[in-house]
Amino acid sequence: MNERSNGPGYRLLDFGHGRKLESFGGRILDRPSPAAEGQRKHRPDLWAAADSVFHVDSRDWEHRTPWPADQRVDCDGFQMPIAPTPFGHVGVFPEQAANWRWLRQTAARTGGDASGMNLFAYTGASSIVMAATGMKVAHVDAAKPNVTAARAAAQLNGLADHPIRYLVDDAAKFTAREVRRGNRYQTIVLDPPAYGHGPSGKAWRLERDLWPLLQDCVSLLSPNGFRLLITGHSPQVAGEDVVDYLASKMPKTFSFSPRRFDSIVDSGRLTLDGSGGRKLDAGFFVRVTFHSPDA
Repeated sequence: MNERSNGPGYRLLDFGHGRKLESFGGRILDRPSPAAEGQRKHRPDLWAAADSVFHVDSRDWEHRTPWPADQRVDCDGFQMPIAPTPFGHVGVFPEQAANWRWLRQTAARTGGDASGMNLFAYTGASSIVMAATGMKVAHVDAAKPNVTAARAAAQLNGLADHPIRYLVDDAAKFTAREVRRGNRYQTIVLDPPAYGHGPSGKAWRLERDLWPLLQDCVSLLSPNGFRLLITGHSPQVAGEDVVDYLASKMPKTFSFSPRRFDSIVDSGRLTLDGSGGRKLDAGFFVRVTFHSPDA
């Protein structure tokens, strides 16, 4: 079987022993994955055929074939450039594919007035999906290289002139300012890290800082209808914790019953699907979709 001939998209080829073997647009990568427990299923020569290997100890990539300058991956309706980073990432998180489909399939029906906010937005895959459905987007990330990459991704997808605000900013500070300005959003997406630092050097800790940020996000959601998507990859906070927090805030904020909240929330685990029905866990998701009967 030629794993390089399976099209321009993403495939999880194998995983185990703390690593995963993936194909991004036909380029095979061998990267660490703490969730990749158990035995590998495929033959050793498939792993040996990896084009690039990320070594944890040296925090460096070994490129066995040259990395193309225009390497990209098809994401089911849009494309993302990929490039190696010193953190072992490549510019796109394929486990978010189900969320991209959800954003596309549940797109707000408020035309050009709909606004979306993407916090911890990385290189902008979710921003592209929202923009492609006609939304104005605030793309917020603390790292300037990520925001620069998001601009390039938008241009690649024919969205260079779309109303996307590219903001190198601290997610919590930007959101707090939006609350003070009285702004509202029909869609808010956030994929916060377990820990990190903002542009000013202030430390971010998920278990401490997520809750006031979520409170501000709830305050920014449009009472006429909204979507809220939260994903996470840290043992410090579980999806159930997020659902419980939102259940304590949203019914009061939007004047609907707890039962109504239960009917508009969906949560579970993100996975990467490998061969033979194997699934690699990739964190939690919480999705909330509210349509006002008066809207």
